Amino acid sequence: MRTTQYVRQENAIATADAGGMRERWIWGLRLLRDIDAFAPGSSQLKPGRAEELTHAAAAAGRKLSDREIRRRLQCARTYRTESEFGRALAEFSSWTDLADAGFPRFDSEEGEPPADHRTDAERKRDLARAVADMIGDQGTLFPLDRFEPLEATLKDLGEYAAEMSELTARFQKRDTERREYLDRLVDAADGDLSTTWQAAHVRAFGDEVPA
Repeated sequence: MRTTQYVRQENAIATADAGGMRERWIWGLRLLRDIDAFAPGSSQLKPGRAEELTHAAAAAGRKLSDREIRRRLQCARTYRTESEFGRALAEFSSWTDLADAGFPRFDSEEGEPPADHRTDAERKRDLARAVADMIGDQGTLFPLDRFEPLEATLKDLGEYAAEMSELTARFQKRDTERREYLDRLVDAADGDLSTTWQAAHVRAFGDEVPA
């Protein structure tokens, strides 16, 4: 689980106005949508995940408790849209007051999409992952750590394919030479596979085994 993004958000909470209410909500949204945080179909954090987050925060000089993690997740689960959380902000002046009230629900605007906590870079990365999932096994033909599906052009893929073809040809040539050399050794040893390499080479070529 990558904790850097959570520590970065923790620092934003510590320096935010109004007790970092919005930053805590965004932190909760991030964790709620983190595919590494929850087991499939479970609403409970995977074992050890809360400890990872608290330890990472502590290493950065920030205090984060299990109770606070649960509060942020509850906030994120309650307020799925900007308008819902905006109404909560208008009603409560502090994070403590909002949490003590049990995160009461508020209506959202009709047709409003869920709030998106991601940066532009994170949206781009997640979309690339979705494309890679759609490509499936074919994606392994072009390594995703080298080619981003949303950025790499067919020219880029073509150059990589040519590079791999050239490399494969060199390996194939070497494999053929190796096989031909070994076949000659076996013939010189009359098929006796217990013959040593040096003895077979001397029989086949009349000299010592090359370095």
